[in-house]
Amino acid sequence: MKNIKASLVCLRLEMILTSTLMAMPIMTPFYGSIGLDQGMIGLSQAVFTVILMLINIPTGWLADKFSRKTFNTLGDLGCVVALVFYSQATNFYDVIIGELIFGVAIAFSQGADDGLIRAYTQKLDSSGKMLHDQSASIAIWKFIAQVVALIIGGAIGAVNFRLAILISAVPYLAGFILSLLIKEEGERHVCVHKNPVKDMLHVIKSTIGTNQILRWRIVSYAIGTEITHSIIWALTPILILAGVPMGIVAMGWVANSVSATIGAKIGGRLIHSFNSWQKLAIATSLTMIALIIMSVHLSIVTIWLYSFIGAGQGFASATLKPLVQESAPDKNQSIIISIMKSFSQLIYIPTVWIINLVGNIDIRLTMIATIAIFAPMTLITIIKLRNLEKV
Repeated sequence: MKNIKASLVCLRLEMILTSTLMAMPIMTPFYGSIGLDQGMIGLSQAVFTVILMLINIPTGWLADKFSRKTFNTLGDLGCVVALVFYSQATNFYDVIIGELIFGVAIAFSQGADDGLIRAYTQKLDSSGKMLHDQSASIAIWKFIAQVVALIIGGAIGAVNFRLAILISAVPYLAGFILSLLIKEEGERHVCVHKNPVKDMLHVIKSTIGTNQILRWRIVSYAIGTEITHSIIWALTPILILAGVPMGIVAMGWVANSVSATIGAKIGGRLIHSFNSWQKLAIATSLTMIALIIMSVHLSIVTIWLYSFIGAGQGFASATLKPLVQESAPDKNQSIIISIMKSFSQLIYIPTVWIINLVGNIDIRLTMIATIAIFAPMTLITIIKLRNLEKV
């Protein structure tokens, strides 16, 4: 039991460290410095997301079958390589290669670490309550770590863009070391078919295909996280348009992460008080309110409402993922999380491109486009979950 607790501590720290990106405040100006416009930024993110979507499920399946620890470790190491390469990018094609490497690395780790968290918490508390509490706690500390990283990255980025990107690899290097120390744990997936593709399809059909609540909780997670993710690249231009001086734009990112921390903290307190459709409604309502008001009047007075978007992001991060995990079989945790992330990316690919494309016309249109895309999806999902949870 001591080994499990020690592994949980190491994995928590690894997940928190590898959630940070110090260079985030300067990425948009960095892209501009090497000749990328808003549309190219959206395209590069779409490439990253396509790679994730294509290999997420196979890597999740492999992690469940062989070793979640190994895949988590390789993912962290791959992120180090990607960021070192990214720091030397000089054109759009270099950015694309960096996104390819980063996408493969993220796909290796993102289902594996969540599968291990589920395995550890099940060993320590079979009721499932600990899983929700740990998910909320990790989300809170992720945002706190991101605040620190943004302050450091913004300060370094003000002097040198490339140095800020290079130093962003350090937390991933620390995460790689920590991932070597954790214990392999959890039920292994046993293949029904010798053909890997057929076996993956069998997992999908036998879990998501037969479980409506699991299916709509995956949709809920995708909407709750992507509504904020799709517009995040517009934050720096929106801050500038609102009249925030360029010298303190990085503080807007810090404020966003602070508000996300508060949202995650509230989500952690309320995680056992609401069902899934109510959690989605709270997270998306905060974002929608901010987007509606800022799309009507964007100024130095109203830009603080962007913190609502951060709070919605934090609340969704703390509350929606464990709902999916508790509905999925232990032996298929990594592949289910990978499917969940792939579905999120399937939403993100067209939306980030559309949102950034209209941003080339007028950056304020990014907010209107986000509302038009996500409002109908949110309403349908809330109705579906509400009806299912009445049964």
